[in-house]
Amino acid sequence: MRLACLILFASFSISYGQEWWFWPDYTLGQKAKNYPGNRIPYPTSKEEVMKPATVPLTFMGEDPTERIEDLVPATELPNSHFTVEMWLLNHVNQPVGSVVTLRSRYSAAEPIWLLGAYNRSLFFSLRTSNTPFGNLLRHEIKTRGFKSYWYHVVAVYTGNRMELFVNGQKQNDLLVGQRVETPPDAQVEVAAYMKKEPYMRLGNFLKMVRLYPVALSAAEINERFEALQNMVVEGRLFPNLFHFNAGPYLNMATKNSVNLVWETDRAADFVIEYGRQLPLDKRQEVNTLFVKSEGYRAKGHIVETTLSDLEPGTPYFYNIKAKAHDGTEMETGVLTFATAVPDMQPYSFAVIGDTEARPHINDRVCKLVWDERPNFLLIVGDLTDGGKADQKFEWNYEYFQGVTQLASRIPVFPVAGNGEGDLHWYNRYHKLPDTEPYYSFIYGNAEFFMLNSNQPEEFAPGGVQYRWLEEKLKRSTAKWKFVAHHHAPYSPDEDDYGDSWKGKSDHGDLAVRQIVPLYEKYKVDMVFFGHLHTYQRTLPIKDSKVDRQNGVIYVQGGGGGGNLEDFAPTRTWFSAKTYRGHHYFVINVHDGTLNLKMYDTEGRMRDYLDVIK
Repeated sequence: MRLACLILFASFSISYGQEWWFWPDYTLGQKAKNYPGNRIPYPTSKEEVMKPATVPLTFMGEDPTERIEDLVPATELPNSHFTVEMWLLNHVNQPVGSVVTLRSRYSAAEPIWLLGAYNRSLFFSLRTSNTPFGNLLRHEIKTRGFKSYWYHVVAVYTGNRMELFVNGQKQNDLLVGQRVETPPDAQVEVAAYMKKEPYMRLGNFLKMVRLYPVALSAAEINERFEALQNMVVEGRLFPNLFHFNAGPYLNMATKNSVNLVWETDRAADFVIEYGRQLPLDKRQEVNTLFVKSEGYRAKGHIVETTLSDLEPGTPYFYNIKAKAHDGTEMETGVLTFATAVPDMQPYSFAVIGDTEARPHINDRVCKLVWDERPNFLLIVGDLTDGGKADQKFEWNYEYFQGVTQLASRIPVFPVAGNGEGDLHWYNRYHKLPDTEPYYSFIYGNAEFFMLNSNQPEEFAPGGVQYRWLEEKLKRSTAKWKFVAHHHAPYSPDEDDYGDSWKGKSDHGDLAVRQIVPLYEKYKVDMVFFGHLHTYQRTLPIKDSKVDRQNGVIYVQGGGGGGNLEDFAPTRTWFSAKTYRGHHYFVINVHDGTLNLKMYDTEGRMRDYLDVIK
């Protein structure tokens, strides 16, 4: 369901002005393209059959990577006093920027006005009749923003004064003359400058722009800032719109069931329609008695349920219909999933890790994973950079933005990383088979043991998880045994385990490595982990040396979106393959044959391995 992108913020006392929200359309392609529920569409330039090329604006030495022109007709622009507002999320470690500006379409002349941000620098420029060049206010951000990464940037022109506000505080002002008249070929343009951050869209940095035909007061600006803060705290993506702000999210598919989790911005009742073909012939009702409406200052309306009595290895269709308590309605549209395969049937699974803070990388990875059509997805921790109790937005604004397109069709089996190590939202967004943050599951002829390495003391002999895992491994009759956790037993990382550019490194987490003897004793085949934002596959290891016949292979897959890291300057004794770049890998299993392929974000294969047992 799509609504107009120009809306009024009627819930605030400031109810005038034109507003645009910039949420990228992260959906799969072809017949799988589907955005669940309601949304405000991403603004686009006005379409014309023929249109002369306009002049792009160079900003901070960069040409734009994305432009949206003709955001508002020149006839609707304020001619004197005005206010421009930007809502920014800066959660990447590379310098990126955006501008909103009023400028000539076909001339390289300086903009009439411009509000811009680049890295930690803010700019407000205005051309006035008493100077041939634009007046400029500049501010360098030296403190962390709201929730560390959010900045409410407001430029005000009062008729004779320029003012620049950041997060409710005036940072700079300048007495100026009358602004120049708007030329007839003027347009309001929004542009992104993301050259140093591949795949990043304007809307990953700039969430909202608002343009007012008046000069807002400091009190009105603070009112706006408070309202936007509340949206972030609660994880709401859109104002005044009934919408899904998480999911649908498939967890823990078995041969006969699948778990579903989702969240809406307000209380609602739901009907899940599902079946093996269209039209859907089964239904399950979920009312608000089962909604987890709680959180840290948050009003999360998180729903979890299980579809049971399903057939093994079978494709299903489903659609969630929602009706809010205020009477508004929406639905996800028809989505798909499949139950777990019978024991001896071939299967495939994908592995990603450290998706944190980059939905634009998550989007690339998820689209490529979808092309492989795996049976399920393992995520080896750090789904968020720091999505703990007071950082709910990292789930709604980041993780689910990039991942939902895949996770609404492919079941997810996660482990927790340090980014969500308090388990607050991790537990609320997952319906897993155990109340503990570690669990196991059987898929085909394999058993998976999913551990919580945020408690490394439990990995020591006699520790809770050590004892649990040993009992599980003793009883396992699976042909293939896989372990997943977040932290690294073995890694060639440059500085997490001692600065290898200055001295000795332990090349892995020694506390986590205490559990390795169990992997070796019970013949675990592979161990998957993340934490380090690079790729590594080890040679088979046993007793701290290479053993090609009896060793365990360790695969580090931390390239799902986090800030890239690097390797030690000299090769470690255990490394078979290393790669610095965002990535994912896919494992195909049939009987006693396993094949691993790792790919980068352009779909190029970077590693290949066959194992036969």
